[in-house]
Amino acid sequence: MYRKVIYAAVAALTLQIIGAARLMCPSDPNCVCGGTLAVELNCNIDGRTVKINLLPNIYINIKCENTSSLDYSKLPKCANNMSSFKSVSFKDCPLPASSFKDVLSNMGVSKTMALIFQNAKNLSGYFDRKHFAGLQDLTKLLLSINGITHLPDNLFMDINKLTWLNIRSNTINLSEELFKPLEKLETLEISHNHMTNISSNLFSHLSFLRKLSLWQSNVTWFSKDLFTGVDVLEELDLSSNGLNELPASIFKPLKKLKKLTLFSNKFSSLPQNLFRNNAELETVVILNNDVKLKELPKYLFGDLPNLKQIYIQRSGLENLPYDVFANSPVITNISLAYNDITTLPEAIFNDQINLLELDLSYNQLSELKPKLFSSLVRLERLKLCHNSLVEISGQTFSSLLSLIYLEMEHNNLKTISPYLFSNNKQRMSISLAYNQLDFEDKELTNNSWMVKRASPFAHTYNLKLLNLSHNEFKVAFEDWWVNGHENLDISHNNIQNLWTDEKASKEYRNVMKKGMKSVWISKNPINCGCENYLFMDFLQYSTRTKIVDLQHVRCPLWAKEACYMRFTILITLLTVVISLYTIILIVFIIYRKQINSIVKKRLSTFHRANAQRKEKSYRILMDFCHQDEDFVNREMLSVMSTNESLQILTKVITDYRNSEFRMSKNFKRYVKDVKTRARVVVFSSNYLTETYGHIDIKKIHSEMLKAEKTIYIFADIGPDNSIYDFLEEQRDLRTTLKWNEENFWPKLYALLKSFVSSDELKKVEDTLIVPGDSLEPSKISLTNTPDWPNTYDFNTLTHSQV
Repeated sequence: MYRKVIYAAVAALTLQIIGAARLMCPSDPNCVCGGTLAVELNCNIDGRTVKINLLPNIYINIKCENTSSLDYSKLPKCANNMSSFKSVSFKDCPLPASSFKDVLSNMGVSKTMALIFQNAKNLSGYFDRKHFAGLQDLTKLLLSINGITHLPDNLFMDINKLTWLNIRSNTINLSEELFKPLEKLETLEISHNHMTNISSNLFSHLSFLRKLSLWQSNVTWFSKDLFTGVDVLEELDLSSNGLNELPASIFKPLKKLKKLTLFSNKFSSLPQNLFRNNAELETVVILNNDVKLKELPKYLFGDLPNLKQIYIQRSGLENLPYDVFANSPVITNISLAYNDITTLPEAIFNDQINLLELDLSYNQLSELKPKLFSSLVRLERLKLCHNSLVEISGQTFSSLLSLIYLEMEHNNLKTISPYLFSNNKQRMSISLAYNQLDFEDKELTNNSWMVKRASPFAHTYNLKLLNLSHNEFKVAFEDWWVNGHENLDISHNNIQNLWTDEKASKEYRNVMKKGMKSVWISKNPINCGCENYLFMDFLQYSTRTKIVDLQHVRCPLWAKEACYMRFTILITLLTVVISLYTIILIVFIIYRKQINSIVKKRLSTFHRANAQRKEKSYRILMDFCHQDEDFVNREMLSVMSTNESLQILTKVITDYRNSEFRMSKNFKRYVKDVKTRARVVVFSSNYLTETYGHIDIKKIHSEMLKAEKTIYIFADIGPDNSIYDFLEEQRDLRTTLKWNEENFWPKLYALLKSFVSSDELKKVEDTLIVPGDSLEPSKISLTNTPDWPNTYDFNTLTHSQV
């Protein structure tokens, strides 16, 4: 419900803005109006393109394109009634001949709080007092990036309510009188100018100034009285000015100063007690000093009760006094990275009980004193990477009870105390990559060296990250796996076995936790044995741990398969098969003569039996029309199919244009190596119509006479047909039969006699000639056969054509 109310309110506000935008869309002949949430005007004024974007009562943005001069009086009126806008901006437009007040009034703007004027192509004219006349309500003014070199002393006389002024990125030399009218100014941005010197009284009248930026103003020297009068200044940026020194009392008037930025200067030293009077100071930034600062004065950041952040980087620091942070107890961040520090006094952080982050990376530290971090009980992040550390004692991190992130990559670490992290109970991320660690200590016992392995992580649990890559480990320690670390990186070492040999291989199943998510193990000479493969499978499938770089572990493909039962079974089967084959081969060599004799006898017997079987079986092709299929199946094939040695292939004619061979489901399938002995055609009116629809009767008769090994059985099935009657009368009695004539089966036997030998017919005679009373009564009556439709017209074929 709450979301629906918000959506409705947003939709209503959007519609209101759109409606207001439409109402504000001016009907100026020089402009084309568009836009949805805001009004967008594309205007052509005397051949010059001007784009105006506005949101009623919020802002007006005017952008000129390739315009060196412009008649501002021809700009469209952007409101029906005079309205106030929060800001008005001009970009790449020429200076108006009159005041900005006149320009805005012609456009329907009665008042604005902020004015922005920028011209990156450099102005051809100069700002004058008249430009800002009548803008007494103006509080913010931006005149940056205009390329102006001079501002008249009386420029701001009529806009003395300004609280924010930005004139950066110009080439202005500022006079003492310029800012005098701006007594209410709170923010002044004059950076990136080319001022060679600044008058000591330039800011003396700005009693409300809170933020001042002189960044990259090419000022190489500041007067000690420069900030006199700006007692409430809170933020000061003096960066990139080439300063090589600072007066010791320059910041003395700045009682409220909170942030000071001094990067990219040329300080070779800083005065002692520089910040003595800046009790409100919270942040100091000194970066990229162009010359070596080498050391800081004693007590530089001492006695500053509100100091929280100190960043001194890339400044060439070599030494730090032990009391440089003394009595400043609320510091939370110290960064001394990218310097040349070789050692740190043991008491330098004694008062920093609230320190949260300490960055000592990219230095030349070769040792850490045992009590260096003894006061840092709240420290959460410690960066020591890219130093020259070789050894860390057991007391070094014992006080870091809140440590979460420890970065010690790229050192020369060889020895770490086994008790280094014994007091750390947080879910830390520890990176010790790119060192020379192996966690092995050699002890001389009974005149022989004994290797003692001890991991400093034995009592450290549930780490978010343990990065031990690019070291010299030869074995993987048990606690790496069983202490519940989330991410473990042991790549680029000399590890052969992922699980220690001292424990039984099944033990990890009972002690490993399922908190691990990712592991990196590549670039190790991992032994391609079953112990490692089984362990990796256990990681992936039982603990759901992802081995990120498993594809880079180089082992033969068969090595893993050899570790599983399926491989053992396969090898066993292959062994049995090879053994049997060897035995059979030996037996064959010994009894080859007897085996050859037996094989020859068996083959000879099989050949004779097969030959006899071929002689006994033959095939008859039955050819008939599909309309006669029922008649043929019941009256003829039912008799002829009773003998198993008789194979019958049926050819069913469906159309004289398309015929197909198929095997009757009532008989055996076609056998390729048996040749056809005879062809029997059930010749009916239907067969004549389907087969010889458009063939001359002479050709039909001639084809019947020339057919070889073919018997025609004339069956009066189908409609009357004169051509059929003629062919029946003129049939050759030597190769034709009529179905309804007497002694049909004996006559069929006599005709077949000319195609097959008498011995073969003798064998099937009893099958072909069956007593009539043993046959199932026919369901098809020759006199009552249905009248089949005469598909083709044979009226044109008469006996006179013969």
